[in-house]
Amino acid sequence: MIHVLFLAYPQYADFEIAHALFLLRKIGKAKITTVSVNGKSVESVGGLRTHVEFSISEINIKNFDLILIAGGDGVREIIEEEIVINMLSSAYNLDIPIASICASATLLAKAGILNGRKFTCLTSTYENNKTLFKNSTYSGADIEVEKSIITAKGTAFAEFAVSICQQLGLLIEQDNIDSALKFCKGISS
Repeated sequence: MIHVLFLAYPQYADFEIAHALFLLRKIGKAKITTVSVNGKSVESVGGLRTHVEFSISEINIKNFDLILIAGGDGVREIIEEEIVINMLSSAYNLDIPIASICASATLLAKAGILNGRKFTCLTSTYENNKTLFKNSTYSGADIEVEKSIITAKGTAFAEFAVSICQQLGLLIEQDNIDSALKFCKGISS
């Protein structure tokens, strides 16, 4: 069974990870564990009250096969939280894949994970955080996959979901990849 750690925080962008969560559960039969900085439930940008199972301090990062982080307006509320940065650094050092979409790329940059690598996010996120991204190369592509790190623009949630499944070996054959991408984009033929 695949074990996914989802970091929830106030005002995370729920729509950016919906397809990823669906595919992880449907194809990978993944167990999703939701954590927050303090273990308290949070409300997403779409108004969803998200039940949190644990605080970050209560989990063992070694028990997870993927770290999933949505973007959203609330990233700035947790970017200075040392526990978040330490968790991400630990996952990176253990070669646990990290999937980060949109504004959550700032968390990876803060943790030094993007140093010397290409990454992507929305142009406005990059422009507003150039100092944070100074040791990284912004590609502007919809998605970037470098080793175990996936970054994506917030508008590329379909590609993000499929790339996560590819990273975990859940989608290998091109026909299945194409079908999953069409499904996530709402293309029926």
